[in-house]
Amino acid sequence: MRIGAGHEVSHANDWFCAWLGLGAEHIVGRPLEEFLIQAHDDLFPAGSGPGPWMMLDKRRPSKAVMVTRSEGDGHEMLVLSEASERWRALCELRRSHALADRTRARLELVMDSSVAFSTATSEERLAMILADTATRAYRAEHSAVYLHQPGGSSTLAAGHDPFDGRVDYESLISLVSVPRRTIKVVGPEDGELLLPDLGAEMRAAGVHALIAAPLHHEEMDFGAFISWFHHVRTFDDEAAPLAEALAGQAAQALATLRLQNRLAHAATHDDVTGLPNRRLLELELSTIVGEVGCATLFVDLDGFKEVNDRLGHHAGDRLLHDAGRRLLSGVRAGDVVARFGGDEFVIVCRTDDPAAAMEVAHRVLELLHGLDDVASTHSRLNASIGVAWAPPSSGLSAEHLIRAADLAMYDAKAAGGDRIVLADTWTTVADPPPGDRRGNATARSDLPRAVI
Repeated sequence: MRIGAGHEVSHANDWFCAWLGLGAEHIVGRPLEEFLIQAHDDLFPAGSGPGPWMMLDKRRPSKAVMVTRSEGDGHEMLVLSEASERWRALCELRRSHALADRTRARLELVMDSSVAFSTATSEERLAMILADTATRAYRAEHSAVYLHQPGGSSTLAAGHDPFDGRVDYESLISLVSVPRRTIKVVGPEDGELLLPDLGAEMRAAGVHALIAAPLHHEEMDFGAFISWFHHVRTFDDEAAPLAEALAGQAAQALATLRLQNRLAHAATHDDVTGLPNRRLLELELSTIVGEVGCATLFVDLDGFKEVNDRLGHHAGDRLLHDAGRRLLSGVRAGDVVARFGGDEFVIVCRTDDPAAAMEVAHRVLELLHGLDDVASTHSRLNASIGVAWAPPSSGLSAEHLIRAADLAMYDAKAAGGDRIVLADTWTTVADPPPGDRRGNATARSDLPRAVI
């Protein structure tokens, strides 16, 4: 084939005409670029010089020729030879090398993410690592991590939701959590087949594709992660295994975090009432006493042993749980309610005024009586309450303050129970606040003072 000065075809032999499937009259005189295009992925660039280089049939890019150049008689001579099989082999080799490079990079990413997941100290941090890793792994515009919460709801734990909440999080999670499989969506039409309105939302948000994987470990379902693409995207055979590997690692780390949290909670909370236990109470109180004014209310349920003995431990546990709920409803924001042991509870109030602590004591005693509309399994609970108060910079220990309130509680119980005793004067409150229907407390100001 000869090429003129304007790069038009001046002569085409029979082989080239047959290869193109065109007659010479349709080729000669027309620019070469109408029939052949440069193969940009060629190993040999098509610059100046004799070649060789690859060119592709413009109408059928799977057909290729090997081209060499020579000069003669004022014309440029191109020698073409069939190279379609060679071109396909070269493209496959390139794809293999690219896949090997991606596989190596993804393997390194999975190994790095495994280390990162193991160092996460919170679910929020772990979700951020997963969202960032998935975005980089798939070169996505965004990734999002959706997690089931203990209360039954689902939240966006990390990343970006392109639908801005218009698609329910639980619906997105269910795409993969119910079948427990990775899904790949290429185009809004695919999305519409999976979830009603998903295709429409993808179009509205400019999402062309997505890949999603469930976060589950053994029998535990934690949620899902989804990577979103705002460009046209297809997925190779390794896309799903990579998603499963990342999701599996993240789910295992989530299971470990939640187990650690449950163990930590169990170590510091009572399993019957859910309140802080004695250990956590003493830790909390030790950071408060001496820094600010602080009052401790020691609450002992009157007659609990009889209920426990007569109705059994299950009934006793229900009573304790109910009492804990009532105490929580009577304290102020920032006050601490803990189960000290048996039928004993301790309330810690930050206050510079012992009168404020007495108000809390009266309120919780009324709530134990069931005077307010608090749903409970028992209409009335009686209690003996001891109150001890320490001013700021008192130098007292948490143990000392609890002990003083405990002794005051025993005085209240010895006086007949169902009353409040203030430890720093050993005085039983004489004037109950309005609404106290008992009216049975008497002043004991003649008794010696208890030193706190």
